[in-house]
Amino acid sequence: MIETPAQHPTYLQAPALRRFSFHTGAPLRPLHPDEPCPPLLRDLGPEASQAFLAGRLTRLAGPLSPIIYLRTASWAEPYTDHGAIGRLVALRPLELGVWHAGVPHVYVASAQARPPAETLAFAPGHLSLEAAQALAAEAPDQAAWREALGGTLYDAMLVDQADRLQALAAELAAAEALGQPLRASLKVPDAVVRLPALQLMAEAGLSEHDLCAAWHHLPAARRRFIREALEAQRGAIEALVAAAPPVWRARYALSVR
Repeated sequence: MIETPAQHPTYLQAPALRRFSFHTGAPLRPLHPDEPCPPLLRDLGPEASQAFLAGRLTRLAGPLSPIIYLRTASWAEPYTDHGAIGRLVALRPLELGVWHAGVPHVYVASAQARPPAETLAFAPGHLSLEAAQALAAEAPDQAAWREALGGTLYDAMLVDQADRLQALAAELAAAEALGQPLRASLKVPDAVVRLPALQLMAEAGLSEHDLCAAWHHLPAARRRFIREALEAQRGAIEALVAAAPPVWRARYALSVR
């Protein structure tokens, strides 16, 4: 739903956000009284998206972020969402007290913002961001959004989305069992641990990006290669962890699950 602060009296009661300019790297500003605010989108990540669909999400911001980042469909994401994880849709962003982030098409809100549940919806991963924003412009609440996407058909979309997010989470858990200790080994300042880890990765055809990128940012074929490569190196990774001095194993949580 598109509305202006003048049409939304409680907007003026939202907390000031100028002090968070350090986080965005640009000056923040509130919307002008007659400035239209479109519906906004947010990439919650796979885990938080699962929680939202299950009705368990209690925080819209990142774990350590003091602000919530939202964007219009015009903002170009610096990554490809190969996992098609979907996006949170803020149907009435002024309920969040959003400010301009000082970056075109990007808005922010306080991490403590708690908008009414009916003003938040979910766009399935197969729906383009442009289509999602266009539909949301005509939907003031979840009920209208659901109706616009076909009612029971939309319900089935969300079930499918939840299943795909669960499958993605299972993939990641399998990869992390061996990927986590290998990634942690790269942070150890002792070359006795770090250099063998780099050598092992080179032999397996793995890059630091493979171990550090968000899982849904990697193509499906690459995710499969990573899982298979890690499993093939299971013995070597277990030996690497066992050979690490106890002080580094404890400090960097080096263990194979």
